[in-house]
Amino acid sequence: MSAPFIFITTHKINPGQLGEFRKLSREYEEFVHANEPDLLAYYAYLDEASGEAALVQIHRDAASAEHHMQIAADKIGQGLAITTTLRAEVYGQPRSIVGHALEANSAAGAEVSIKPDVLDGFTRSRPHRPA
Repeated sequence: MSAPFIFITTHKINPGQLGEFRKLSREYEEFVHANEPDLLAYYAYLDEASGEAALVQIHRDAASAEHHMQIAADKIGQGLAITTTLRAEVYGQPRSIVGHALEANSAAGAEVSIKPDVLDGFTRSRPHRPA
């Protein structure tokens, strides 16, 4: 079964860096939207206290996630400079670049979870309307 590759990271925003994080988040979103056609969806969520952000990426496949890590490396680095990664969750089988990033996150103390095998599921491009 072909399924999207989903990558979710949660970051603690360094004290005093929320404004900069918001700015970088907008720039990152604009960059990936313009440059990554196989990134099906991207969302950034902030917790109620505005101290943690979760970044959700839904890629067409693992190759798209690899491409993302390569072309967005500078943008990713800017965000990592003002945050601490707490968690990384992957749904799908990561390839080498994403795998190395996950290993680095784990070595730095982040909780890493990989669920490589899809059991079943579906993707809708528009709402289902029963007949």
